[in-house]
Amino acid sequence: MRSIILLSSIGVLATASAAPDLTLWYDKPATKWDREALPLGNGRLGAMEFGGTTDARIMLNEISMWTGGENLSGGWTPTGDRPDIFGSYQPLGDLRIKLKGGSSVPELAGEARGTTAATDGPQGIDSSVDGNPATKWCFEHLGKPIVWTCALPAGKVVDSYTLTSAEDKPARDPRNWVLEGSTDGKTWKTLDKQSLSDSFAGRHETKTFNFENKTPYTNYRFTFPPSPGDAHFQISEISLDGVSFTKGTPAEGYRRALDISEAVATTEFVIGGVKYQRTTFVSAPDQLVVVRLKADKPGAVSGTVAYKDAHGNPTTAGRNEISASGKLTNDIRWTTAVRAVPEDGTATVNADGTLTFSGCNAVTFLVAARTNYVPDVTKKWIGADPAAALAELTKGARMPFAELRKRQRADHKTYFNRLAIDLGNTPDDVKNLPTDQRLARYKSGGTDSGLEALIAQYGRYLLISSSRDSLPANLQGLWNEMKSPPWASDYHSNINVQMNYWPAEVANLSEMHMAFIRFMRDQASSAKAAMARDKKQFPKPVRGWTVRTSQNPRGGNGWDWNIPASAWYMIHVWEHYAFTRDKEFLRETGYPMIKEVCELWIDELKELPDGTLVAPKGWSPEHGPREDGVAHDQQLIRELFSAGIDAADALGTDKEFRDKLAALRAKLAPDKIGSWGQLMEWRREIPDLEKSGHRHTSHLFSVYPGKDISVAKTPELAKAAEVSLIQRSTAPGDSAQSWAWPWRGAMWARFGKGDRAHSMVRGLLTHNMLPNLFCTASGVFQIDGNFGITAAICEMLVQSHAGEIHILPALPPEWPEGSVKGIKARGGHTLDLEWKGGELVKATIKRGPGELPPLRIQGKPATKNDSRIRIAK
Repeated sequence: MRSIILLSSIGVLATASAAPDLTLWYDKPATKWDREALPLGNGRLGAMEFGGTTDARIMLNEISMWTGGENLSGGWTPTGDRPDIFGSYQPLGDLRIKLKGGSSVPELAGEARGTTAATDGPQGIDSSVDGNPATKWCFEHLGKPIVWTCALPAGKVVDSYTLTSAEDKPARDPRNWVLEGSTDGKTWKTLDKQSLSDSFAGRHETKTFNFENKTPYTNYRFTFPPSPGDAHFQISEISLDGVSFTKGTPAEGYRRALDISEAVATTEFVIGGVKYQRTTFVSAPDQLVVVRLKADKPGAVSGTVAYKDAHGNPTTAGRNEISASGKLTNDIRWTTAVRAVPEDGTATVNADGTLTFSGCNAVTFLVAARTNYVPDVTKKWIGADPAAALAELTKGARMPFAELRKRQRADHKTYFNRLAIDLGNTPDDVKNLPTDQRLARYKSGGTDSGLEALIAQYGRYLLISSSRDSLPANLQGLWNEMKSPPWASDYHSNINVQMNYWPAEVANLSEMHMAFIRFMRDQASSAKAAMARDKKQFPKPVRGWTVRTSQNPRGGNGWDWNIPASAWYMIHVWEHYAFTRDKEFLRETGYPMIKEVCELWIDELKELPDGTLVAPKGWSPEHGPREDGVAHDQQLIRELFSAGIDAADALGTDKEFRDKLAALRAKLAPDKIGSWGQLMEWRREIPDLEKSGHRHTSHLFSVYPGKDISVAKTPELAKAAEVSLIQRSTAPGDSAQSWAWPWRGAMWARFGKGDRAHSMVRGLLTHNMLPNLFCTASGVFQIDGNFGITAAICEMLVQSHAGEIHILPALPPEWPEGSVKGIKARGGHTLDLEWKGGELVKATIKRGPGELPPLRIQGKPATKNDSRIRIAK
């Protein structure tokens, strides 16, 4: 085992072996927010901790920061068609903490003038100075000049620079630009101007430009007019003569970590013989981002803290804090405020909108942020000005750091500690590796059941952090640096937002599910209005509601109509009741919602000549033609009607409507088995599409997350579905997506194939997992894979969809020993399991409010008198 001396979480020396398996840790700071920084959140407020030393950055988000609004006609596409109306999720800003002495690292910034479609997409501005020509700074310029600025801590004479072209088409290269210098960041002098007759001759070609200059400017700025030949701008590298952008390692004993069981990030390092520790968390009880910087030497904590608003609004000085406020074009307003609370030192608010702290043993920074968003269409989504942020800051400043931490810790553990997962021992020399190295080892073929258990718990941690009392988790959960994030970081209704909530019930986090259910309720009236305006799609009035593929939090709908989306949503509503047996919820909220969407399909169904009913003009999402009766739609409607019937039965109400649903369900066109034994995706066979390696498996919905197709109850259909899954998984195609792996993993678990389910876990970690354990889709961060894999792993351990509780239904050979405590089954039952040698040793079932169903253990029927099973009340 390596002998590495690190600072422990309490500031004393310890070895890396002390790191628990619920901790992500690294031996160098992060540079990329989405790949390396560590996420914290309370559902509404989010933070990404980069782990800097003398110059620390903490990126901030507020989940209701959205441009756009209620675009009742829809029509948004990724390449245009009024994305300004639909809008996108927006960043909030950055907290920057500098220790005394500052940093010698230049600070970059960039903008596309006059637009919010900014500079910092998946290939951000830092990529222009990372010394790696394989990366690039690339984004849509929207016809606006592109500006790259570099602020130097001290003035420097620059009289040459180099530009390196990127790998994509030459039309995206810069051809014309101006380089300017400034000593104050306000008045600029032109230093060099270029106009190339053509773009760079080759890809990754470097050109050097010299000019006369003897002035040590503190700011340098490139302005690139956009090329009319392409919608994108790109540059691989920008290098200023003698300016180093490398952060280096200015500290010894460096360690940064995220303990997901505590929801706290720590950064520890030694500079000049002084041990520093920064502790960061986001409190749900106090609605604050809390950052504490301390040292082991009295009076050694001195420096400055600044807040940089992501939308360029100035930071102003108040009596005790600094703050920034702004307004988006859709009238969303926000306020962010920062206060420093020193211990045995001083903290001073400066006129330039910064805070200075000096001679402290420790200092605590409190950040509060609020918008005026309210989830109420009758108020046009706009509430009171966000003055609550300052009240929260004042209240928090009255509490000692230890009290803030105690309250946050207790709140987090209320949820996180409900479920424990142990999938087997990982050797210490593997477990004690930095997480990025541990992941790299796994990607190279190494085994690591502890990492797989960590991934399962990480999904739970992320759901607690991004789905509480505000909006639901979006495509990036809660965290976003970009003004034009991929797919707007929206709520995507053809699988993505649903997958975010697959683990909520089974992983013992039912409360987190409610953010999604409230969102459905709050958006319904806007969806109805959009449907009423679209006479082409809905030529006659219909009851109920549904949504397009893309939703924003202000009633906006984009891309094509996804007619069965609301049916899928309602299955989440029913599942919340199925797991909790909360009849008040079902009576007051759940059943009225389910009934309304059932009414939509009563009006929409089409009768075929043989008397069967089909969904008209459906689509197997992102795959194939639009046709009547596609399997995806039929399965969703069948499961929706079942939910309506079961809900009415549970409440003992609405018998006439319940019986009508039962009659219609019986007439729905059934699933079909095709000529090569496959479950057919359309009513007719389309071999080229059915045998593709397409990323979606929409026609297998009723295997998972649905329940109508099961090995126990419909063995022939289950076999056909398995044939389709094998074909879809083995054919060449584009199946390697963050959400595709867990979906297939959960289906293999439903088929009882633990080895194949585990291969999907390995596929996700190998192909779509970033160093900070975020998942990627199409090369960019998308969080649904993180949530989906938690659900898939739970499904390998316990299933309860087929009218029975199945214990260890898909235990893979890779997990011969392990345990799980606190996993949930439908009926509100809670299970603790232990297994050895691949066989169940002990199971304790704590009964919930529902009737205890039959039991099955590892594929075989079991009785409640089995000596391995204990039933507890």
